[in-house]
Amino acid sequence: MKRWLLRLLALGVVLAAWPAPTPASPVLPVDLTAARVLASDHHGDGRIVAVVGDLRTADRIAVIVPGVATTMDNFDRGLGGVIRRSPYWQATQLHAAARATGVRVAAIAWLGYDPPDGIGLAAARSDRAVAGAGALAGFVTELTGYRPGASITLIGHSYGSLVIAYAAARLPAQVTDLVALGSPGLDVAHARDLRTRARLWVGTAGRDWTRWLPDLRILGLGHGTNPSRPWFGARRLDVGGAGTHDGYFLPGTTSLRSLAAVVTGVAA
Repeated sequence: MKRWLLRLLALGVVLAAWPAPTPASPVLPVDLTAARVLASDHHGDGRIVAVVGDLRTADRIAVIVPGVATTMDNFDRGLGGVIRRSPYWQATQLHAAARATGVRVAAIAWLGYDPPDGIGLAAARSDRAVAGAGALAGFVTELTGYRPGASITLIGHSYGSLVIAYAAARLPAQVTDLVALGSPGLDVAHARDLRTRARLWVGTAGRDWTRWLPDLRILGLGHGTNPSRPWFGARRLDVGGAGTHDGYFLPGTTSLRSLAAVVTGVAA
């Protein structure tokens, strides 16, 4: 191959990975006293935040952050009409499992950012996660002001785990646990690099495609070491029964029981 063509290809890779301006979204007004929809914005793919359970009395609160291709349109029905991919359905399953233990709990599905539209260049970069992290940290700070005595667990699925990673160092002390499910990487080499006192749990199903992603981050592309690797330093979450990338909240599975145990504070 001619040298000029190699240089052109190299230039294309560099330009593709060159940091783009972080997309800024308008502040999303939140009403934490609402019974279901705490916030919504219909611009673009839309943003929505919804709760299952009673925030006014909850001692334990879970916040689920979804990943790529999640929009307001599929928030309730799931991507491609597959209900187990719905963040609100996931919150409903988690709330039921945690509530069964007798703990007063609420589960929030938080689509307060604009995820990448699918598996592509935007998903291989971190711009959307960085922007989402600021919004997430702001929401959690507001949440702790409303419920200062509650303990909070953040659960990031897929690209949503990257959002949590970038927010980690800015989260209030009431956030006791972070959970990364089916994570493509957290843009750090070790759990301690997140600079948080919250415990980090990681679960990756046996047939989850993220398991086979290379542990690379080059020129802003890729998300580095998979946090499920033993040397990453995270706590292992038993996700038995999840099977694939979108099965972590399936009723009756060890995976859902494990998540409920973290949220309710009994996981060790």
